[in-house]
Amino acid sequence: MRSSPMTKLATLAGTIVLVGAWATGAVADEAKSPISSALLLNIMAPVAESRDAAFDRAMKEPPPAPPRPEGEIQPDGSVRYGSVTITVKNPCPPGTAHYEPPPRPGRARK
Repeated sequence: MRSSPMTKLATLAGTIVLVGAWATGAVADEAKSPISSALLLNIMAPVAESRDAAFDRAMKEPPPAPPRPEGEIQPDGSVRYGSVTITVKNPCPPGTAHYEPPPRPGRARK
């Protein structure tokens, strides 16, 4: 038995009406509950792990490598500690008055 195009159209229209009636009821139920800003922020916030879980994870991770205490002396006299370079320069060269220690008390300068 073949159905006519009019029967198919009526069946389609009836299905659309039933789905529309069901969706309207679902939307009405959803509209009754107010959405607060705190609820929205809780939904969008990332989930943070608990303090115990973070502590356990940190205890299982290997410790960081200890810093190397020795420095690497560069050709210009500076010292490199990892990625930091330290240069110490004496502003008073040998032979100036500030370089030599002062004479002992009671002795004459030469």
